[in-house]
Amino acid sequence: MAKSKTNTMSEAEREAKRLLRHVRIDSRVDTYEDELKKGVQKTMRQRVAIASQLFRDKVVANLSKPVRKISGTRTKRRIVDPTSRSKEGEFPRADTTRLMKDIFVRRSDDGSKAQIGTTLGYGLILETKMKRSFLRRTFNEFRPQLTRILGSDVGGRFRI
Repeated sequence: MAKSKTNTMSEAEREAKRLLRHVRIDSRVDTYEDELKKGVQKTMRQRVAIASQLFRDKVVANLSKPVRKISGTRTKRRIVDPTSRSKEGEFPRADTTRLMKDIFVRRSDDGSKAQIGTTLGYGLILETKMKRSFLRRTFNEFRPQLTRILGSDVGGRFRI
């Protein structure tokens, strides 16, 4: 008598199928998207804080070269040597320390943006009209360091 097709399965194959029917596979997929997003935002806030403070410090250092003062011939007062003033294209030289002390860093509430500048009117005049730029020039010199701190993919998004 011929065997039926259902009986052609070996005993081992039947046992394997029986075991597979009784195996229960539990799977769970956890996503950490929110935690990752918060972590990246925190890291960027820290990087912006570091980069903006370093940039501010560099601006102050560039403004720290003083003018030369000489004794007046008729008075005992010291006066500024006119030849020691900054020239076009140079960083402004410090007669007083007022401009250096007035350089500020202001960060946005979420910490993702920072502004560096001065509130003094003559700082704006030096920067824009007298060709003694100290913010733009420092920014251009400091751009590679800022790019490294903030990450290479945001390097082209700087505005001044």
